[in-house]
This record gives sequence, C-alpha cells and structure tokens, in this order.
Amino acid sequence: MKTEYHSTKNYYSLKELSPIVNLTYRQLQKRIKTLNLEAIDKNLIYKKNNKWNIHQSLINQFKRKKQPINYKLFVTIASKNQFDVNYWRYLITNQLYKLLKTYDKTTRIKYVIEKTSNGIYHLHFITTFSSTKELRAILHNNIYTDNTNDMNINIKNIVIIKGLHSYFRKQNKPILLK
Repeated sequence: MKTEYHSTKNYYSLKELSPIVNLTYRQLQKRIKTLNLEAIDKNLIYKKNNKWNIHQSLINQFKRKKQPINYKLFVTIASKNQFDVNYWRYLITNQLYKLLKTYDKTTRIKYVIEKTSNGIYHLHFITTFSSTKELRAILHNNIYTDNTNDMNINIKNIVIIKGLHSYFRKQNKPILLK
C-alpha cells in the first residue's frame, strides 16, 4: 500500500524533496532520469529556470525502495556437547560472521539459536555467502577443535526464502547481522 505525503505545498524542488524522501540531491536527479516522463502529465513534473518542479502526488515515485536480500545458504550447526546460548552467540557473531566477511565484505547473516526438546541448544543461520564448498571448508577449519569435533554441520541451498523466515520466527525473533 502506498502512502502519500500530505502538505499544503503543491510543488517541490529537488532540494525540498530530499529530506522528505530521504535521498540526496544527486540520487533524486538519477531518479528523474529513470522516470518515464512521457507517461506523466507535464503539469506534474517540469523544469523551469533549470529547476525541477515536482508535484506532491509524485512523491511516492521518489521514495527509497527496499531491495530484498538474496540469502543463498541455510546452515544448521549442532553439537553433542551442551553448549549454552552464549557460546553459540559468540560462535556466530565473533567468529563465523567476521570470518565470512574476510572472504566477502557484502556477506549478511540472519541467525537464530534454538533449544531442542531435550534442552540442547543449536544454531541455524542463513547467509548471502554463496559457495557451499567454501563455507563447509571455512566451518571445518575454524570451528572444529578438540572439544568440538562432534559438531554436526548441515548446509543447504535456499530454494524458497519465504518459508525460512517463518521457520526462524517459531521460537524467537531472528537476529540480522549487517
């Protein structure tokens, strides 16, 4: 559902529009180039004295659009050892996430720490990291130690993300690492 910006002012310059839509002047100039100006009434957007005049009814055309995150892999890590929540949180935030960022700076992770019916915690996370083989090697080389060699790691390619978001929310809200 689109929201409209209501004001007593009918036309805005790019500088006036900038704080309303939370885009820079330069970004607004680029947005104008992507608009299909032929399909828009010339009275709603026009240039006069080298200054754009944009009618308030077009404000939604300029608002920032949220891009979906392309998560690629679903990972589950479990252990026979009864590690607590703090261990799993440390593992994902201070080790794995930082490590994956060294391979790909744009990597994103969403994770949840879950408790099984018998009281053992385990970790699920989805990531934008794309190589199953590389991720398996990274996990094998960096989380297998003498006391954690019983780690069970399962990595799957994500086919439908919608169901995973629901799965993540079944016990607690997932945490997004940017």
